[in-house]
Parts: sequence; C-alpha cells; structure tokens
Amino acid sequence: MKVRKRPVIGVALVAVVVSLVAAAFTPAVAGARVASAPTVQGGVIKVGGIGFAQNYGDAAIGAQARLQRANDTKEVKGYTFQWTEFADDKNDPATALSETRRLVSQDGIFALVDVSLATPGDYLTQQQVPWFGPGYDATYCPDPGVKGWGFSVYGCILRENAKRAYGTTFALLNKELASKGVKSPSIALIGTDAQSGKSGITQSASAAQGSGFNVVYAKGTIPAPPTVVGDYSPYIQAMLTSNNGKAPDVIYSQAPPSISLALFNGIKAAGFTGTILSPYYSKLLVKALAGSYVFMQFAGYETQSKGIDQFKADVEKFKPGTPGSLTLAGGYFGADMFIAAVKGALKANKTLTTAAVQKYASGMTYYIKDTIGPTKYPNSYNIPDQACNVLDHVNDDGSGFTLAEPFTCTTKTLPILPKFKDANYPS
Repeated sequence: MKVRKRPVIGVALVAVVVSLVAAAFTPAVAGARVASAPTVQGGVIKVGGIGFAQNYGDAAIGAQARLQRANDTKEVKGYTFQWTEFADDKNDPATALSETRRLVSQDGIFALVDVSLATPGDYLTQQQVPWFGPGYDATYCPDPGVKGWGFSVYGCILRENAKRAYGTTFALLNKELASKGVKSPSIALIGTDAQSGKSGITQSASAAQGSGFNVVYAKGTIPAPPTVVGDYSPYIQAMLTSNNGKAPDVIYSQAPPSISLALFNGIKAAGFTGTILSPYYSKLLVKALAGSYVFMQFAGYETQSKGIDQFKADVEKFKPGTPGSLTLAGGYFGADMFIAAVKGALKANKTLTTAAVQKYASGMTYYIKDTIGPTKYPNSYNIPDQACNVLDHVNDDGSGFTLAEPFTCTTKTLPILPKFKDANYPS
C-alpha cells in the first residue's frame, strides 16, 4: 500500500464533519511557566478557537453564532464576548501547541472553543486557560480525582485505557436493524492508528458487542492524517471478508471523513449491500452517504425541540444558509457551555477570572432540555453519568436525512473487553 506525506496547506473553512477519533496526543510543555489566572479587562471576554480547519472550520461559525446572541441580548450583564480567530492546527500536535501559544500570548484569549484532536492540554492548564468543546481527545479526561481545565459538552468520551463504555449508538442501530428483520448482526469497525483512534475502536467494539452485535473485525490500522493513503483496497478487502470469508452486516468507520468516504466508495463498488454507519452528519456529504446511517450525541437537526430551534435560528442569523454538521454543533454547544460557566462564576465572584470559571465548570451540569445532556461535572471528567444519541438515516436518493431512532439516553455502561484492548481484532 502506498503512503505519502501530505504537503502543508493553508486554512480552509470547509464544512465537513469530523471523525471522533483521528490523530491526537497532548504534547508536554517542559519548563513552561505557571501563569496566574487571566482576568477580564474592560468587560471584554476574548474567545478563540482551534482545530483542523479542513475538517472543523464550521465550528467557528457555530461558536460565533452563540456568542453573537449573548452580545445581542446582553446575556452577561456588563460583559461582551469578542471572537478573535479560529486557528488551524493542521491536525499536528506541534502546530496545535504553537498556535495555542499564539492565541494565549498574542490574542490574549480568556478561553478556547476547542475542536482540535491535538489539544495542548498541559500548556493550557499551566496558563490557566479553560477550553470547552465536544471532547474529541483525551485531554478532557484528566487523571482520577483531578479537576481539569477542559470541559466537554458530552463529558469524557475518549479516555485512554477506559474500563467501561456506553452502547447507546449501537443499541439504537440494533433496534433499527431488528425492525428490518436483521437479527444478531455482524459488524466490522475501522479507525486510524492514532492513539485516540485506537481508543475509540476499543470502546466502540466493546459497546457493539455488549449491544448485541457480533464483532468480526475491529482495527485501528489506517495511517492518520496528515499522512495520505494511496490505496485503501487492503482495508476494504479485509472488512469484506471478515465474516468467515463473507461481508459483515454492518461496516462502521470512525476515521476522518476523507478516509471514510474513500472506504465507503470502495466497499460499495465491490458490491457491499449491507449497512454503513458513521458519525458524519453533514448536508455537504448527504449524496456521498446516501443509504447509510449517521449518529450524533445531541438531539440532531431532525429533532423538534426549543433548543434545536434556537441553535438553528442563531446560526441562520449569524451566517444565513450555513449547512448543518456535527462540528457546527460542537462549536455552538462548546460556546454555550462556556457562557453558562461565565454566568455561574459571576454569581459568586465580582471579578471574572479563568480560575473562577474553571471552579464553577468543574461542578456544573450542562443541559438543554430535549437537546443535549445533562452532562454533570465532576463525574464527567471520568465518564459521563449517562450517554445520549440520535440515529438518522440518509435517504437512499441522497435528498436529506430522516430520523430513524429518536434522541435516547442511558445510564447503562458496558465493560471494555480484553480482546479489543489493542484495537487489533482479530490479531
């Protein structure tokens, strides 16, 4: 298989949905000075964003839409929010660190809306700058007993060496397939070879097995971006013969969108007629994902609720015509959680500091009725008290999305199975 390195590209705000498990690790910042907690000056709260712009750019639109409503309605008395910029980390830990340093030292951000897969959590913690987002890496999962500075709207979802996981996504899909006469379905899962990718496969495979699926293949083996794979046929062939020489009933990819679309196109071209599952809700990808299923950890765009209606209205007011996606929601709800933490901190403090925000957020419950959560801290540093998902079907003609299984929450967790620990099953 041919593998080559991708050349460095410029910032591109492309509204493509994010994989929950691409390349990421948190670089240590040796010898960094521990800063005092930043304080808001002049009533202006500066907020920046960071992520892989090629896949995550529309998170900036979601964040700015929510901050704009807060300013327009004077939601936080005596304060306004100022968006500085969305920095492109190019899915590279070194770039993520340098760009985050720039946001902190030059832009003077008070907080970060984070959709990076390489969040420099050590540096942000040392600088006492909190970060809020969907939680796409392990920096949202500090060591047990530690109250960190990173806050996920879904809680810790990608802990390395996790002991238990939620199976909501697979329980909903199993229910959907059962309604079509598919019993005890077989499934193949694939992701990248990054640590977060492997952790995601380990948890997902365990969750699928515990939800009634027969897991026949579960590997985090595809080189993660920015590496470019020239030939996906070995991965496609492995999955299509994983069920005792036959194709499984379901193929699930949690690799980044560009990789997953190449896989899906390849398996379809090879004659696969089973079910495809991904986390890639995006109206820009609806044609490419026709006939498949997508899941989200909030109520989704097809759900009718006051929270979803407000989300859509805020985005439409800020940038009319913006298509819905998973990352758009990640930026919006990350900003919404931050605003809630600011309001909570101000109830007990006359001066707004990042330390006050962190203290409040470490014990807050983030919740919008029938929309997202509740995500309760401090428990969510380790594992959320519950997990929620919605399942949509991408119309066969690629015309849009249809709600397949409604927004559902569970408190039931499933054990991580040893055979999936290394994300190399079967070995």
